[in-house]
Amino acid sequence: MPDTSAGASAPLCPEKAWSETRHGITRHDPYHWLKDERWQKVMRDPSLLNEEIRAYLEAENAYTKAHMAPHEGLTQKLFQEMKGRIKEDDSSHPSPDAPYAYYRRYVTGGQHPLFCRKPLNGKNGGEEVLLDGNAEAEGTRFFKIATCRHAPDHSHLAYAVDENGSEIFEIRIKHLAENRLLPEKIPGVQGDLVWASDGKAFLYSVLDDNHRPCKFFRHRLGEDPAKDRLIYEEKDPGFFLSLGATESR
Repeated sequence: MPDTSAGASAPLCPEKAWSETRHGITRHDPYHWLKDERWQKVMRDPSLLNEEIRAYLEAENAYTKAHMAPHEGLTQKLFQEMKGRIKEDDSSHPSPDAPYAYYRRYVTGGQHPLFCRKPLNGKNGGEEVLLDGNAEAEGTRFFKIATCRHAPDHSHLAYAVDENGSEIFEIRIKHLAENRLLPEKIPGVQGDLVWASDGKAFLYSVLDDNHRPCKFFRHRLGEDPAKDRLIYEEKDPGFFLSLGATESR
């Protein structure tokens, strides 16, 4: 392991001979070994990363941390100055969907959005926090919410989260009146989803091993995701699928 103490030289990435020939042209890349041959599996489970690759990346990180340590005070000063120019408690414009108006907002010091709603008539209570991203992120090393959609009948909330930075998401479903998660979870998805008009099912897209959205499935609330029905599959690897609702639903 390279010396990563302050003043030490940066770790030197080893070079390994590698080449390939296509269309009569030979390409050499001594750093090709940094791409794990099992990258598809590593995307889903980072703990599977090749140990030699991991050791080099950790050495780079350790060197950066040691090199920047004397500048910690300035780093924090710049960070606070930039953060001071951002409205931390910002919120989106409420989107009416009778009988509620839905919106997302942030709290000062928080990193993730809160998904909320209020009654349109203002007579049946105040704000209701449907999903608190900061609370959901507690205890995770990485957290991102890709999509958060309420059912047309306003009874459930479906949202997709990534907890390892792979951009491979898991759909979770919340019963709003009872403030509880349903037992079913749907892993390996792109993150987009669209509810059926009856609020009892939704469509979602899944990713293949090359991270390409290629299939649409339908999930019915309360059922085993393993039994979800395949709605459409795009077998041509040159096409990527996306999912959205029409304005008229």
